[in-house]
Amino acid sequence: MRRRLLGLLVLLPLLAGCFAPSPPRIEAHEGIEEAFRVPLPVPTDASGGWTLVNRRLGIIGQDRVAAKIDEDGKVLWRTTLPAEFALTGRAGRPQAVATPSSSGITLVGAASSGRLPPLATLDSVTGSVTKLAAPSVRPPGKLRFVTVISTTANPGQAVAATCLPGATCTVTAWDTSTGLVLWKHRTRGPAVFADPCNQEGERDGVAGRWACDPLTFVADGRLVLLRRGEDRLRSRPVDLPRGDIGQVIPTLYRVLVMTAPHGPGCRAQAAAYDLTTESPTPVWRRNFTWDQPQAALHEGCRRDPSIPLLMAYRLTLPDAAGALVGSYYDGKFPLRLKPGEYPVADAGRVFACRGDGSYRDPKPMPSQIRQRHPKELGSTARELGQGAWYVPGRGRKGEIIAVDVYGEITWRRATNGTPFFLTDNRLVYAYGSNLIAIRASD
Repeated sequence: MRRRLLGLLVLLPLLAGCFAPSPPRIEAHEGIEEAFRVPLPVPTDASGGWTLVNRRLGIIGQDRVAAKIDEDGKVLWRTTLPAEFALTGRAGRPQAVATPSSSGITLVGAASSGRLPPLATLDSVTGSVTKLAAPSVRPPGKLRFVTVISTTANPGQAVAATCLPGATCTVTAWDTSTGLVLWKHRTRGPAVFADPCNQEGERDGVAGRWACDPLTFVADGRLVLLRRGEDRLRSRPVDLPRGDIGQVIPTLYRVLVMTAPHGPGCRAQAAAYDLTTESPTPVWRRNFTWDQPQAALHEGCRRDPSIPLLMAYRLTLPDAAGALVGSYYDGKFPLRLKPGEYPVADAGRVFACRGDGSYRDPKPMPSQIRQRHPKELGSTARELGQGAWYVPGRGRKGEIIAVDVYGEITWRRATNGTPFFLTDNRLVYAYGSNLIAIRASD
């Protein structure tokens, strides 16, 4: 029986001394083949990846270089970006955001003092860069959020949020062709914003990927959203959990709000609000004692906001008595892990991992359909989709390992950084001076 690549890949850190200086070319073998191997069209960053990766459009970018590749590795165009739009990947520096259509990508430049950041579009067909207009005056405060939206009335509209420390925030929308301010929204107190959509205008999470709303935040006892395709904020009063709001997490049907734990006690509360009604009452709420065994102490509690709470179609509440794993939709948590364990998703299932790297299956399937979880899969593995995983090693070093349904390794391959899927059927990564793609053979 042929073993397929997609759905059987596990990406692991490369152990010291195992880094092959020149790996052999992958031939068609066991259902695996090399789709292309071409010179790197865009240099990588220090981790072996790129600041800009849009797999749907096939565009990658780093520093002042961006390029588009097709599924055969052909470079369709290569563009040198203006210095103010260099893609650095550093906090507070330029970054790429998605445009609402499939025609290109919006680049967010470095903002000068007293002004909102410059914007430009990177055309996906030609690679040309077109600068957009911005307002001449920036509201006071630190820039917290920038996105670009499209509506029937205004196909080019940008929205930015600036906030004073622990105080009011101002959300400003403007026409990107003229720089004319279209509307402003000012909060009375601090606001907590959800993470922005990814570079493809989607959100990754419990239901795979979906087109997400450009802006979601909580302020002044209200839930505020800028819905996809709309040009005005929607605001409604909600019964928020008591305490400081720590995280706002949009899902397909709910908006989750988490309070930030503080020691001693580390008590926290989660509440979920329906996106289809205007009810101020949460659909469900849950109190718990926040404890993430894999996190460092923060204000007296083990907490790391960068650790995702949504995985494998499930929500995790990191409770000290054992992490609760269940439904974000109705707030039912049928699975509780043991104290000191934390969940890691694997192809729709959840495994309980421990600090020493060991793991267990808290809800094993019947033996006749059970799929082994490879012991080589470390506890820091990150799922990329279609059964592929990535575990960062030191610097650029990493390894791709193909594992069959019995947990047996069929082959392994060294990489220089984080891989990504191009057009959903090619796993692309950098190695040395080459860009390599592997795929399942016919």
